Amino acid sequence: MIDKNQIFEIGIGTWKIDPENIESEVEALLNSYNLGQNYLSLSMLYNNGEVVKKLKKFIERVDRKKLFIAANLEPNIECETDVEKQLDEYLTSLDIEYVDMLQLHKPSFSKIPLINVYKEIQRMVEIGKVKYIGISNASLEQLETVNKEVKIDFFEGIYNLECKIYEDIKVIEYCNQNDIKFLCYQPLRRNRTALRNYPLLVELANKYQKTQNQIILNWLIKEKKMIALVKTTNIHRINENKQALDFEMEKEDYQKLNTFRSEEFDNIKVDWKDNGGIPIDQLANQFM
Repeated sequence: MIDKNQIFEIGIGTWKIDPENIESEVEALLNSYNLGQNYLSLSMLYNNGEVVKKLKKFIERVDRKKLFIAANLEPNIECETDVEKQLDEYLTSLDIEYVDMLQLHKPSFSKIPLINVYKEIQRMVEIGKVKYIGISNASLEQLETVNKEVKIDFFEGIYNLECKIYEDIKVIEYCNQNDIKFLCYQPLRRNRTALRNYPLLVELANKYQKTQNQIILNWLIKEKKMIALVKTTNIHRINENKQALDFEMEKEDYQKLNTFRSEEFDNIKVDWKDNGGIPIDQLANQFM
């Protein structure tokens, strides 16, 4: 089993994996795995669970003990028994005995109190079906409330050059103080950040002879100490992402990235209660 401190800095995302072309997709994932990427993020929301079922082909071709599998609980959790029911669907579909991490994908996906969900996840740890506990898309208040009663190991949230809300509301600070690893999804905003050609990114890409995406990943991993979740089955992009770890930037350049702000994203008011506004999980998708 992989310890949480042995996870490779770039995780494997599976959003939009094509279940109809799973053989070629698996070959690309194997390339990622062979480069050291050992964190696999799974969700039953993707293609109505077909992605999870088809990825059994990938898991069969790697060493299970060297793969960290993270699973998400999806809507709706209506009672405590739904936690184990959803978990068992992952275990059965993948023919595995445990997942390395289980988390509720989003607090609003539960119709029962959040703490009840997490006490049930804790029970899954106690019976050996789960190794670590994560929480995703939560507010600081929700994170603190749960972590007081159930030890949280991972926090998955949006973070990239433009979307720094989790820094602003001190979730990242709380994670750093409480031994919680921060997993950032959409670290590249699905290439949309680079397409904007911000002068700072263009300057640093030219200075270090790297792509803008490599500059972003290098900053997130080496400076912010995060695990970046990236989905790509393009072999060239997989290799390019790995090469983002092969250089160091000057301290002042990391600081420039730290202080960079996007007024567009800063002005968005997040609807933390999902009452019809912009929810946190859609923050990165608001602008091209």
